[in-house]
Amino acid sequence: ALDGTPGSEAVLETTGEIARAEGASVRLLSVHAPVHEVEAEGRVLAYVDQETERVEAEARTYFQRVARGLGPATVSFTVRFGEPVEQIVAEAEASGATLIAMATHRRTGLARMLKGSVAEGVERTTTVPVMLVQYGA
Repeated sequence: ALDGTPGSEAVLETTGEIARAEGASVRLLSVHAPVHEVEAEGRVLAYVDQETERVEAEARTYFQRVARGLGPATVSFTVRFGEPVEQIVAEAEASGATLIAMATHRRTGLARMLKGSVAEGVERTTTVPVMLVQYGA
């Protein structure tokens, strides 16, 4: 799971090494908030399907760039819309993933209570093993 930031990409090197060693494929995932029509001055500038396609196209471009860092591993990618924990777990289960790899801030104390943790939510929700790499490391 990648959130489009360089910090989340910290997981790519280790993921690529594991994929190469195990002869496994890698599925990159990006989860976005549900899209809505884009309006200005009471006029629709982009309908939901158009906005969805725009978000997916941006994600594909991003995935193509970061996939180069995985070396010769077989890479696929997908975009989902909704709540991140729910969508990450659903994608892992639907694709038959044997490992979920994510970068995490590993917040503690008040920051953890206020912001929560997608990684922690995924760990609590799935039966698929989860590998966490320090965000930005």
